[in-house]
Amino acid sequence: MFMTLFWIFVDLIPFFVAFQVQPPALGFAIGFALALLICLFQKKKFGEVTTIIAIKVFYFFCGFWVALLFPAFRLLDFTQLFMYAILAVAATWSLCIKKPFTLQYAKKVVPAELVSHPLFLASNFWLTLIWAVAFGLSLICSVLFALAVISGDTGVMLVNIWNILGLAATIFVRPVVKHFFLKKQG
Repeated sequence: MFMTLFWIFVDLIPFFVAFQVQPPALGFAIGFALALLICLFQKKKFGEVTTIIAIKVFYFFCGFWVALLFPAFRLLDFTQLFMYAILAVAATWSLCIKKPFTLQYAKKVVPAELVSHPLFLASNFWLTLIWAVAFGLSLICSVLFALAVISGDTGVMLVNIWNILGLAATIFVRPVVKHFFLKKQG
């Protein structure tokens, strides 16, 4: 599980770095470069690119041009909103194309013979669904904060609650799915 979280963290590095750099056009250019490097690394090492990093490459590319062409637009004021929009879209899209994003990370750390096992696939489907809901709720909180419907403190607290529930699901879903799977097998 910790190696899976490591690979998820690696995919978040472009956000962490890009949003600390000023001016925003430079930050987005750096974010694009980092996302592209991670994309190329994933393709070479694992043979596929995670849905989240593929969306980030597109996001940072577009963000760079918006920041460059419209420097007065305060793009970084919407960082949290963009981050959760990307995560919610990536999680939902990965379910739609039947490649749950958690499966994309778990395959990096699990022996190849387990990857096609129905229990492994079911666990990752449910984990991705839970994360899609958590990211969606975080996105809603981010929109409400951006629209000044809720305070920043309330928005951050709610986003953290959804993320904690997602992390708890990461820990507890596999044993629960395993229990139901074994019970179903008889």
